[in-house]
Amino acid sequence: MKKSIILAVFIALGALLWVLSGVFGIGAQTPNDGAGVAQEAGLQSGALEQEETLIQVRVRDSVSENRDYDIQLTGRTQAARNVMLRGEIEGVVSEIVNQKGARVQQGDVIARLEVRDRTARLEEARERLTQREIEYNAARRLGEQGFNSKIRTAQSKADLEAARALLKLAEIDQSNLEIKAPYDGVIYDQMIEKGDLVRVGDALFALTDLNPIEIRAFASERQITHLYTGKTVRTRFLNNQEVEGTLTFLAPVANPDTRTFPVEISIPNPDYKILEGLTAQIFIPAEPEDVHRISPSILALDDDGVIGIKILDEDNRVIFNPVQIVADMPDYMLVGGLPETIKMITVGQDFVVPGQVVEPVASTGDGLL
Repeated sequence: MKKSIILAVFIALGALLWVLSGVFGIGAQTPNDGAGVAQEAGLQSGALEQEETLIQVRVRDSVSENRDYDIQLTGRTQAARNVMLRGEIEGVVSEIVNQKGARVQQGDVIARLEVRDRTARLEEARERLTQREIEYNAARRLGEQGFNSKIRTAQSKADLEAARALLKLAEIDQSNLEIKAPYDGVIYDQMIEKGDLVRVGDALFALTDLNPIEIRAFASERQITHLYTGKTVRTRFLNNQEVEGTLTFLAPVANPDTRTFPVEISIPNPDYKILEGLTAQIFIPAEPEDVHRISPSILALDDDGVIGIKILDEDNRVIFNPVQIVADMPDYMLVGGLPETIKMITVGQDFVVPGQVVEPVASTGDGLL
């Protein structure tokens, strides 16, 4: 009995010591845990401080200016008219009057075909017409006197009209023996030589009209609103030759692929010095407009592909502002669609997004950046 009591006492003391050892252990670890919490709080504070560090961007104040400018287009010269002269009757070439490269006037003979029996056919047609006229006049007089039927008179008139038609065809064949220039121009290609057999539809000569010379270009949707026919324009070629012309055509429909409008400029070219196929820079005066001068390098695109620049508001928050390119100069661009006064980001715009607050650094110097 005493042994069981002693064993129970020892078990109770052991349990008490075990509980007390846990309590003292926690107390010993408490200072270390406090240090850990403090360390974690310090890391979070550093992270917050790091997040509050603003990205620096270079900015430049810009004020719009109302200025004249030229709408600039690039085009290519083309002849006012090009035509391929083709054979209208069959025959052998008897003479080449004007060779390739010759300048001809309207109506000038370029080549001739052999006459053969066409002159005889023409004379026969003329004599046949004279005969039919006599027969018809006689039938008509007899009919008026009651000695001829209306049927005979009508038949005589039909024969007369048929004779006139045959004479007309013979005269056309005779005239087609000469290949003539339909307008003033230059023969720029020749497909036949003397002795060649020409058939109906064969290509004979290519004729081009270079006076006036035309320049075909394409204007954007914004540019087309400033243009009208009859406007005087200035053009410059690669050899620095400058001439004036007139805007003669504005397409009423845009090209569905490029969304640009074809335009044409007409330039006097009496000496044919301006050739077809030359590249030309076109300068069209536009009405004065409020624009900002920017460097092309600061242009950006939004998610929808709209072109614009990034500017800052009063709280240094980034704003994407769409722009319209008014003129593209060699060293700068003129753009519209912006407020009168702006603070535009010139360096670092690729690293910030709209709505982000940044730290602006004022740009120094006379450049655009």
